[in-house]
Amino acid sequence: MQVAALTETPLKAVERREHRSAGETLFVEGETPAGVFVLHAGEVELVFAPREGEPKPLRVVNPGRILGLSSVVMQRPHDCSAIARTECEVGFVGREEFLRSLEKTPAIWLSGIVEP
Repeated sequence: MQVAALTETPLKAVERREHRSAGETLFVEGETPAGVFVLHAGEVELVFAPREGEPKPLRVVNPGRILGLSSVVMQRPHDCSAIARTECEVGFVGREEFLRSLEKTPAIWLSGIVEP
């Protein structure tokens, strides 16, 4: 399922579009997730902060992915931070709205748009 296919899922109806500047944080490691972010344009870097030393980049995420999915579903704090690497267009979906959408369209979980 591509980002354009979100128009055919309940996510499109409940997402709130946001612009994020390069360097802006979407969510922080250790915080309780308020919802998920659907990356529509731009790049986001996932970063892990070890107990000692400098933060370590995990990977760069490209458009068509959902960020924060596992933390929302598992009801646990984020295990990494997400930082806009470039100018980004994201859709934010609150936790409750996302879980309701997931019940209606389980393919969201199994599709190519999901990211841990």
